[in-house]
Amino acid sequence: MRTGSQCLLNMVQRPEIYEETLIGSQGVPIALSIWKGKEGWPCIVFLPATMTHPLFYEELLDGISREGFNVIGVHFQCHGKSPRVSKLYSFDDLVQNGKDAITYAIDRFGSDIIVMGSSQGGIVSMALAASDDRIKAVFPHNILNPEMPESIKVTIFPEWLMPGYRYVTICMDIAAKFLPYLKVPMTFYLKNDRVFRTEEKLRQFYEDPLGLTSYPLYFMASLFKADMSGMRTGKIKCPVIVVASTGDTLFPFDYTQKVYDIINAPYKEMLVFDLSHHLIYNECLDEVMPAFMSKLKEITGRA
Repeated sequence: MRTGSQCLLNMVQRPEIYEETLIGSQGVPIALSIWKGKEGWPCIVFLPATMTHPLFYEELLDGISREGFNVIGVHFQCHGKSPRVSKLYSFDDLVQNGKDAITYAIDRFGSDIIVMGSSQGGIVSMALAASDDRIKAVFPHNILNPEMPESIKVTIFPEWLMPGYRYVTICMDIAAKFLPYLKVPMTFYLKNDRVFRTEEKLRQFYEDPLGLTSYPLYFMASLFKADMSGMRTGKIKCPVIVVASTGDTLFPFDYTQKVYDIINAPYKEMLVFDLSHHLIYNECLDEVMPAFMSKLKEITGRA
């Protein structure tokens, strides 16, 4: 495990199996973090959470690689180690970043591609599963359907706004047309104490030189109106393993269950942990890793 200082410096535990590269996506460069596993083993394409990057999850991704899997972590456009370009980005751009990373993964490691994501990355992973038939299985940690008014439960906004949820998203979209570059801090729509349960991870997030602490309003509006209809219309052609915790402080478990119920896939399953954390891949890795790896190996035929 890394020390606190090593986390803040975004160091890796095994530099001998780690590398980085830049690829093109939507006309801009994005960075990929690569942990090399065993030759011929599947490749895990990992999509990080709101405003973060793969090295925020180094312990998780290094741990998956130690078990033999190749791992590619995606630094979304203008996130992490990806160059900061002036071009605005949307939720759809993040989905395309994932598709371009999958293309790189197939060229490098073969066609056995598993996509996993956490929090916002979990949402992107479900959008990918509904639009990219090259994926063999998807492991989203947290799922969201912006069509559902209950989605407001994930935000800082009061639940009494639920009946007017559609108008909240319309107002945000209108505002983004006039002020697309307006910086929206994470605390505008998410509460820190629902995201982080330890001071260590809160500090790492806000002191990380690669991290973001705000999004352009243009992106925020696109997130709240993201088209996730593919989850329920049969477009998903691969198994879906939803990772959730019963006491998730950001994504209420009853909400996750409602979204899970509408997923239309050849096979679906929930991998549930009895934990009261949102960042289970960061703050509860020792409790989560054995069951997660067992399920990953089962789905990929590596058990």
